[in-house]
Amino acid sequence: MVFESKERLGEQVSGLLGALRERGDGAYAAVFEPAGILFESAEEGGESALLRGFLRERGAALFALPRHMADEAGPAEDPFAGWDGHAFLLAFVNGRVGILAACADAAALEADCGDLLSALVDRLLRFDERWRLDGEGRGLFVGRPRLDVIAIGREEAE
Repeated sequence: MVFESKERLGEQVSGLLGALRERGDGAYAAVFEPAGILFESAEEGGESALLRGFLRERGAALFALPRHMADEAGPAEDPFAGWDGHAFLLAFVNGRVGILAACADAAALEADCGDLLSALVDRLLRFDERWRLDGEGRGLFVGRPRLDVIAIGREEAE
């Protein structure tokens, strides 16, 4: 097995994140943990500072979305309230690390980014071995990692 350096893997993660942002015609994309942002790709100028603030403020709450959606109860409070006009694609790897893309059309990006997400997940699992385990500490070395993908559409002005 060939081992890649963290630096090289980090460059690959950053490149794939940039490709995801560009494919979604978006202003911002990031890899994050509940505690903070790890990697980001931002369009020059624009709303990247606001989106970075959104993710820092609400990142931890976003990790509860897959569980709330599985329960069909929905979250107690909408973490996207006040972000009308934005669409978001979220992906969570084993409930440990998240990928967020602020994009033009989250459903279209979800349908078109399977190859990018697969490559990004592969690099993330190589970058930090802790992310290979799920929230209960079970290993996923034989099977595929759990990937929860959520497309949040934007509200259209009436």
